[in-house]
Amino acid sequence: MSIRTVKIAISLPKETMDEVEELRHELHLARSRAILEAVSLWLKKKHEERLIKQYIAAYKTKPENPAGLDLFFKAGLSSFSKDRW
Repeated sequence: MSIRTVKIAISLPKETMDEVEELRHELHLARSRAILEAVSLWLKKKHEERLIKQYIAAYKTKPENPAGLDLFFKAGLSSFSKDRW
């Protein structure tokens, strides 16, 4: 099974490209691999930011019930051993 790739052309500030080149040489990475890792990290960060925004929006529409939180806290405490450490 082959992975389909697409060639692109991008413009970066020289200083940024110099840093990319220096680091990828240190890590023994091909330029495409280094850029792929950077883009993958950026996409992951953006996905996490979207999830956080969704969580906040949902929380605003239906906040946690403080009484329910107390029950979870007590349930968590009951899982600790009564033995002395």
